[in-house]
This record gives sequence, structure tokens and C-alpha cells, in this order.
Amino acid sequence: MDDSYAASSKLVLQMDGSESTVLRGAVAALGQFAGEGLQPKGARSTRFLNGEGETVRVALRHPAHSALNSWVHVSLGDFKPDSVGTIFLTVHLDEPGDVLKQEWKMAVALTSQLVVGLSPILAHLTARHLDAYGQIYPSTRLRPSSSLPEEFGPWTYVSGKGLTDQVRVRLAALPAYASQALGDGWLVRAVENPGTEPTEQFRDALKELDTEPITYRAARLAAA
Repeated sequence: MDDSYAASSKLVLQMDGSESTVLRGAVAALGQFAGEGLQPKGARSTRFLNGEGETVRVALRHPAHSALNSWVHVSLGDFKPDSVGTIFLTVHLDEPGDVLKQEWKMAVALTSQLVVGLSPILAHLTARHLDAYGQIYPSTRLRPSSSLPEEFGPWTYVSGKGLTDQVRVRLAALPAYASQALGDGWLVRAVENPGTEPTEQFRDALKELDTEPITYRAARLAAA
């Protein structure tokens, strides 16, 4: 049996409204990928997006990826009205060829659109084997001295609200695949693809961003 993988993001944000309002808003913020919008997959998700019923997870599909086992899920994690909670995006495409290439490309685009649309406090995008267990995402705990997370992953976004000019300069200087402004905050892509390890120069520079070392959590591409 071939290994199966997914690209998954976790967004931490202020929950403003009911569970249904937040979840429908997240789906709307996804926008389009490759010129086409995502469509509900299954009757329950269709009814929910039409304003009927309640759920904590919406199943979607993209017209260009019609295989039965291709899906995009948007789900709610921790939720308390008027409090900080989490939203998850997971992309799995049943495609031949390069493992994770299409999932990662789609997840990068969709997560970027979620960040711009929802203005989260923090967002991590990583990849995982579908049978992996344990901690998948880098830590979402922010260091009070810098407003940066104590761990970065392959793709990490931080809100600009707590970032000083000095921290922005240090982020921009990271020897990453990309480190640039996104929305009202900052995005660090440590690597181009989740299966690639960042350079030692990047790891060393990451440790110097705060008074205590910030570490890197790689994607979980092994089943165990």
C-alpha cells in the first residue's frame, strides 16, 4: 500500500461570532485556487454552507482534483466565543507522481488566503503522513519578549501587531527559502517543500531571534 500524506495548517485567531459563523467565514476566505473555487463535498457540508444545520468540519473538493479520495477539510479546534481559538485546513489529493507536491502547492495558496482574510495571531503550515500520530504542528506559544512562536515549521506566519521594527529586520535577514510580509504580519518559509530540511545557517539564525533559542519542527512524514 502506498503511503498517503496531507498538507495541514493550524491558525490561531480571535473567535468573533458563533461556531457556524466562524466556520462559514473561514470557508469563504479560502477564495479560489488555480482560477476555480472549492465546492462542498457531501450533503452535510452542502447543507451547512447553504445555511442549514451545524457542524465543526466542512468537506470540500476542487474541480481539478475529482478523485474520490481527494479532499480539503476546514475544521474548528478549540472554540470559545470572544476568545482565542483554532481553525485547521487539511489538503489531501489522491494524485500519482511526486508525493505532496500538489497538496503543498494548494495548501500554501489556501493558507495564505486564509491569513489575509482572517488576520490570525499565528499560523503554521506543515505536512504529515496520514497515519502519523503525536504532535504534528509546531508550538503556538508566543514568546512575550518578541511575539514570535517558540517553534517554527516549514511555513510560519506571525501577526504584525506585536512585532517591533528590530524583530522585522531580523526576520527579513533569515536565510530561509522566503521571509517576507504577508497581510499585516510576517511569513517565514523555512524551506520550499516540506520534505526538505532547512540549512544549518537558518537553524542558527532562528536561535538568535529571541533571548531564548527558537527551534525548528520538521514535517511529520513518517507513519510512526
